[in-house]
Parts: sequence; structure tokens; C-alpha cells
Amino acid sequence: MVAGRKKVGLLFSYSEKWIGGSYYFMNLVNALTHLDDDKKPHIVVVSGNESDLEVLKKTDYPYLSYAYSEFHYNIVERIVNKLSRTLTSKNIIQKSFDKGIFDVLFGYYEELFRFENYRKIYWIPDLQDKYYPEYLGAGVAAARMASHKRLAYSKAEVLFSSNDSKDDFDRFYPDAICKNYVVQFAVTLPDFEKLRFEDVAKKFNITQPYFFSPNQFWSHKNHITVIKAVELLKQKGIETTVVFTGNEQTGGGSYAKELKEYVNQNGLVNNCLFLGFIDRNEQLVLMKNARAVIQPSLFEGWSTVVEDAKCMGKYLILSDMKVHHEQIDENVCFFSPSNSIELASIINNVVNTERKIVNKNYKHNLITFANNFMKAVNSN
Repeated sequence: MVAGRKKVGLLFSYSEKWIGGSYYFMNLVNALTHLDDDKKPHIVVVSGNESDLEVLKKTDYPYLSYAYSEFHYNIVERIVNKLSRTLTSKNIIQKSFDKGIFDVLFGYYEELFRFENYRKIYWIPDLQDKYYPEYLGAGVAAARMASHKRLAYSKAEVLFSSNDSKDDFDRFYPDAICKNYVVQFAVTLPDFEKLRFEDVAKKFNITQPYFFSPNQFWSHKNHITVIKAVELLKQKGIETTVVFTGNEQTGGGSYAKELKEYVNQNGLVNNCLFLGFIDRNEQLVLMKNARAVIQPSLFEGWSTVVEDAKCMGKYLILSDMKVHHEQIDENVCFFSPSNSIELASIINNVVNTERKIVNKNYKHNLITFANNFMKAVNSN
């Protein structure tokens, strides 16, 4: 190991329930492979399950190790801490990692509070709690607001994925004293082109040209506007197919169920295909071969869907949000996320008009991601 190599603890747990978060950390490690060797940090994967280390080993990153994230407290220690919390709201007995195991611990902000006595960088993807708390639930939204406020008025270090999210934070917490960074992430795609499109299409019974909309099934992802746009086109005699992928059990599955009921009731079963949560490589094959990618979300921090499409040079149809404009300005058109009529018109135009793709050097995005992350790490 290079003398003085930075040691970065990465609080990581692979989960299909928030696959975007899992992909974020996998993409971060992939991006760091593009640094010169002497600039690469040693990554300590902090997790309750050593299988999470195996997930990140697939990136072939050369400097990885593992640290178990849970600390054992015997019955006496638990009783003492319970009394301490009652009196002072804090544990008097605090266990921690071995000294020097890492220089900084990085992770999703809500999961970092339990670790004491370490330099930490808190990742806040977005402030959805301020805009659409109803989609989170009152308890979750209130907890996020409390956590954001706690960070804002402390000496914490906070990392945002977009200028849009940082601007939101500054607006809602104008007197914040925390130190913050903006690090826009980029993606590394697996070698999905080993799969034949014909085989994937046959597996999912896709028999005609289609648009692609991959998103978890949260209400704010706004699938319904896409479905209504397809319905409007069908009413005009224009048959269009949109393929949706994503975990349909998100939030208990009620939202996906409502969408499917709408599709069934309005005769759109052959136009709107729901594939559920599918293999990552299969998802990317479907994205690559789609007419265009539709991202209709009402709110995003920095969209993995958009980055995937940018990386492979696909045309995008995006909801008109500041963060989407920040993320991409070529190979794209925008629509009002509540306007299914406008979206239907755009879909029809894409079908009938060839879109010229501007080729970009995406590797530059990866190097920028890695360098900016390390600037945050090295800033203290």
C-alpha cells in the first residue's frame, strides 16, 4: 500500500428496496478505479454482512477490506446505557472501531448518526421531505427534516449529488453552519452487451418497438402520466408500447397495483408492460434497444436512470425539473410532469422523427466524479 493512502470507510448495504442507493456506492467505487494508483483510497466496507464486500469486489477495485458495523453490548452495558439515555439522551458507554481503521466514514446521512468519534461525510441525495412529504409518510418526512436540521446547525460535513439539492438545503436552512460539497455522480455499466436483445425480448414477450421507463414504484415517480399519454395516443389510433421495470413491492405494493388496475380498466394491457424487478444486465439491454428512455419523476436528487442513458448514448424524455436540466442538456427533450397531452405529443414525434444523438466522452464524467469525491475526502 502506498504510504499515506487515504482510508475511507464506506457504510454500504446492498438492498433491492432502494436499489438506486446501492448502485450509488457501487458506482462510486467503480469511478475511483479511474484515479492514478497513488490517488486511490483504501476502501473499508462497513457493513453488517460480509456479502456486501463481495458485491463491491465485483468492481475489481484493488484496495478493499471489511469492517463489521455492529458492536456488541453485554447486559450490564445495555442497562447502563438505558439509564443514561433516560437521563441525558445519550449512551454513556460507546463502542467504536479500532483506532485508525479509516480516516473518514462516508454513507447515507440517516445511517451515520450512530457512529461516534469519527470524521464523517453525510450523503444527502435530495430534500424530498420538503416538497412531497405525503409520498414518504408523515413519520418518515418528520424524521428526515429533523436529521437535516441537526446537520445544518452543526459542524457536520454534508455531500449533495446536485447543485439543485444544495440550493434547496441553503434555502430551507439559510443560517446553516455545516460544511458542504456537491459531487455529481456518474455510472459504470456492467458488460450487458453479452446478452442478445432477441433473447431478452423473447423472455419478456416484447414483440414490438417500445419506450423504456425504469423506476422503483414510488408515487413520486409519476408512472401514471406516462400511462395516460399512451392512452391518449391509443384513443387516436396510435399504438405505442412502454416497458416499465422496477420493484413493484415498493411501499407495500399498493401504488403498482393501482397502476395495473388503471391499465386493465382502460384496455392498455398490450401497451404498458410491467416486468417487475429484473436483472441489471437485462434492464440495460432493454434500455439500449428502446426508442427512447422516459423519466417522468416529480422529484429527483440526481437520477441513475438519466446517467445510465447518458452513458450509453440514448435519447431521453424527461420531466421538466431543474435537476434534470442540470444533469443533461443534449440528446433530450422535456415535458411538464403533469401534462400527459404534451408527453403524448413528444412520444409521437420521437416515433416519427429520427433523433440525432450527440456523442459524448462519458469517461470524463467518471473521472470528475472520482476527483470531486476525493477533494471532499481530502478537504479536512
